[in-house]
Amino acid sequence: VSAMQLHGGNLSELVGAVLKETGLDPSRLELEITETCLIKDIGRALAVLRQLKSLGVQIAMDDFGTG
Repeated sequence: VSAMQLHGGNLSELVGAVLKETGLDPSRLELEITETCLIKDIGRALAVLRQLKSLGVQIAMDDFGTG
């Protein structure tokens, strides 16, 4: 997930709609974000990540701690 996707609007709504349409078990979907995505607007990022987690989606951090 890019910073633009994370901060740009309706990511959680889009993911929720796709999960509903496809019938995919949310626990089978893992979205990868970089720590750089969080830095742009930590409050907004956390709100979106919480929404995604409430859908049952898995979140992974890419390149965490690599500088």
